[in-house]
Amino acid sequence: MIRVAALNLLLGLSFAAFGGVAHAQDNQSQTQPQSLGDVARQARAAKSSTPKSTIVLDDDNLPKSKGGAGAGKLAPDKQAYCDEMRQRKDPMAEQACAVLAMDMGSEYENMTARYVELAKSVCAANGGHLPTSDPKDPSLAAQCRELNDIGVKFGAMMKAELKTFSASEAAVNAIREEKYREEDAQLPDWRNSAALLANPEEKRRFLEIEEKYKSREQEKEEASAQQRARGLRHLYDMARLQEVCDHH
Repeated sequence: MIRVAALNLLLGLSFAAFGGVAHAQDNQSQTQPQSLGDVARQARAAKSSTPKSTIVLDDDNLPKSKGGAGAGKLAPDKQAYCDEMRQRKDPMAEQACAVLAMDMGSEYENMTARYVELAKSVCAANGGHLPTSDPKDPSLAAQCRELNDIGVKFGAMMKAELKTFSASEAAVNAIREEKYREEDAQLPDWRNSAALLANPEEKRRFLEIEEKYKSREQEKEEASAQQRARGLRHLYDMARLQEVCDHH
């Protein structure tokens, strides 16, 4: 099964990995001219165009369950975890609740639900905690082995999600770098907002390049946001699965 110490370590490393990619992206954006955002906003304002805000992960833009009646509703164990985060005023509570409502597919949902079911049973029969060695009772031992198998599968799936998320972030950055190269080549003043805005021809060309890449960039950003949400679902599930014995 997923041992507590190993789970804590994996959880910490995984959050660090997701956070690290985001931090690296922030650092990369800082290497671009800080005036770029202002230039884009001012130039687009001239055409009455409002730039889109950063995609936020909430229950308005995350995929919901496709299970018909009650779609998007949290299962009791998920709802309990969500309520607990809200009660302790965790700043990530609303994000966690939205992410837990995602549709991850029947295989994943059934797997995590089965883990909760098994963990409740094992904990109840073992003094409120998961055993650190194989129980002598054959039935309990079989449940522990199944828990272990689910834990191994869960870890492999989460590792694959992290890899896919990293690839989606790389795709976003590749589009941006392509755009920046074109702007570097065609707009001598694009890194100087005052000079760019004072040059109607360069401002026009800047807007053309931005518009040229807009749909491709948005598509990659949305795909990356969805993949990040799937990765976060793994992390929040790992955290709540770790706490099953604490509540039963």
